[in-house]
Amino acid sequence: MKSISFLLGAGFSKPANYPLASEINSKFRQLSLEEFYIHTSESAHLTETQNSNWIITQEKHHFVVDFIKFYTESILSSPEEFHYEIFFDYYMQLQRRFQLTDIENEFFQKFRTERNYEWDHSQLLFQFNRTFQQLVANYITIEWPKSISYLKPYTANFPHKNYLELLEYLGEEYNVHIHTLNHDLLMEKYFHYESIAGETADGFDDFASPYYGFINNNERTQRIRLKRFIDKFNSTFNLYKLHGSIDNYIFNTNNKVYDMIKWEYGLLERGIVKEITTHLGENFYYDGYVDVVPEFLSGTTEKIKHYERKVYYSKIFDHLTKNLYESKVLIVIGYGFADTKINTYLFDFFKNNDKTKVVINISRPESELLDKKNVKFFQLGVEDIPIEAIRDIIGSN
Repeated sequence: MKSISFLLGAGFSKPANYPLASEINSKFRQLSLEEFYIHTSESAHLTETQNSNWIITQEKHHFVVDFIKFYTESILSSPEEFHYEIFFDYYMQLQRRFQLTDIENEFFQKFRTERNYEWDHSQLLFQFNRTFQQLVANYITIEWPKSISYLKPYTANFPHKNYLELLEYLGEEYNVHIHTLNHDLLMEKYFHYESIAGETADGFDDFASPYYGFINNNERTQRIRLKRFIDKFNSTFNLYKLHGSIDNYIFNTNNKVYDMIKWEYGLLERGIVKEITTHLGENFYYDGYVDVVPEFLSGTTEKIKHYERKVYYSKIFDHLTKNLYESKVLIVIGYGFADTKINTYLFDFFKNNDKTKVVINISRPESELLDKKNVKFFQLGVEDIPIEAIRDIIGSN
C-alpha cells in the first residue's frame, strides 16, 4: 500500500484539554510545597493534601520550589519569561558545570547553610531533575486510555471527530504513519475509537514478552505481561512518538541490556521483573531496575542529544526519515515549526516539488518551509480539519 504521513504538535492535543507549554509554564512559576509530594520511592506526584510522611527529606522537597524561584527571580529578566523546556536546558547544563557564577554560588551556598544539607549543586540538580520530569508528566496526564470501545457516530462537539474520520478515509488506501512530538496519551486513547481500532501499532507488543508486573484489580494483586518495544510497525495506522512518552520506562538488566517497556494503568512501582532462561534451561525472574521517571525528552537543545540513542529513539527517527521518503503527502497539525532539529528532518520533504504538504494550525507558523512549492496552509483548529479539501488535494496526487 501507499504511505501517507502526519506530524502532530502540541496544538493537536489542546482541544482535548491537554495543556500547552504556556499553561505548564504558569503552573511551575506558581508551584508551592503544598501542591506535590515526593514518595520514599522517589516518585513525585501532584496532590491536594500534604503528608510529611510522604517526603523523602524536607530538603529535597524545599529545593524544588526554592530553585525554581531562584531561576525566575535571579536568572530571568522577568518571571513571565519562564519556559519549562528552556529551564530544563539551563539546569541540565548547570549540573554539568564545574564553575558557577557568583549568583549561582550564592544560592547553593545559602541553601546548604539554611537547610544544613551537604549535597553539592550537581547532586541537588540530579535529584531535582527526577522530580521535575515527573511533575511535567503529571501536568500532561489528563487521563489514561481505558480498554473500552468508542463507537460511531461521534458527537458533534467531539474535537477530533474530523481527524478520526480523515484517518478512517485514508486507511482504505494508505498505510498511515502518525509521528507526534507530544508525550501525552491522547493518540493511545484514540486507538480504542471505532475509526481505527484494531488496526494500530506503536512499536510495542506483549506477545512473548519476558517482562511482568503487578496491578491491583478489585483489591487483588495480579501479575500481568508488559509490552516492550520491538520496533514493529506493520498496521494500517502506525504511531511514532518522536520525543518519548509518559508511559515509556526503561528496564535495566545488569547495566548491560536496556529495554523500553510500557507502563500500564494501576501498575505497582515495585515488582517489575524479567523472565530469564539460563543456558541450562532453567527459568527465573530477574528483579531489574526500572526508574520511577518516565522516558521522554525535554528541553530545546538537550533533547537533541538523545535522538541517536540506541534504545528506542534512533529507531523512531529512522522510521521518520523512511516514512517521509516513501510518502507523497505530509499533513502537519498543531506544529509551530519552532523545533530546529525536527525542521531539518522536514527540509528535504518540503523542498521536493513533487510532494504535497498540508499544514493546519490556528495561526500561520513563521517558517520559510511554508513558502515552498505545494504547501497548502489552512488557518484552522483541529476541530475544523477540512476533510473534503484534503481529499481533493490527495486525490490530485
